Amino acid sequence: MLKQTGVSLIELMIGLAVLGIVLAIAVPNLTAWMQNAQVRTAAESILSGIRVAREEAVRRNYQATFYLLSSSGIGDWCVDTTDVVNAANVDCHGNAATAIKTVQSWKGAQTKNARVGASTAATQNYATALAAGAGLPAQVTFNSLGRVVGAGITRIDVTSAAGSGARTLVIVISPYGLARLCDPSLSLAANPQGCA
Repeated sequence: MLKQTGVSLIELMIGLAVLGIVLAIAVPNLTAWMQNAQVRTAAESILSGIRVAREEAVRRNYQATFYLLSSSGIGDWCVDTTDVVNAANVDCHGNAATAIKTVQSWKGAQTKNARVGASTAATQNYATALAAGAGLPAQVTFNSLGRVVGAGITRIDVTSAAGSGARTLVIVISPYGLARLCDPSLSLAANPQGCA
């Protein structure tokens, strides 16, 4: 009797059929997971930028401003502070400015599916997501105590360009300068990650 050293055509076809079924189940879930990951990455980056602006204002004992730059909703942001040491700098908008220093910036195109909208309203309805590009460009300025100066951004929504079924995350900025990331689909009473 001869010993078989490979796989038969039937075994190969069964293997390919099983692989096809697994891929048909996994690909949509993988796509949704990647879109949600890009939304979270963009939201965490923006939250980081807001915190950098607040920390720089406190550290330098002067105002620092966080800017959301792109009106298309891509999520580009930048932080400017007054720099008394180096008077020849370029600000977030690319303009030569006396005593202005760009501390940090980020290009939202790194997360292709994430879109951003902003609001300056004092009260918010988290049930409805802000449209991509709404309220942009926008800014929030922090003073040397880390508090918000004047009217500025109070809410930033980060959504997916893919539309329905994708996750939305919200960044809420209090008048005291505290910023937090929350999920509008969760209730704050039941979950600390909720918005309201």
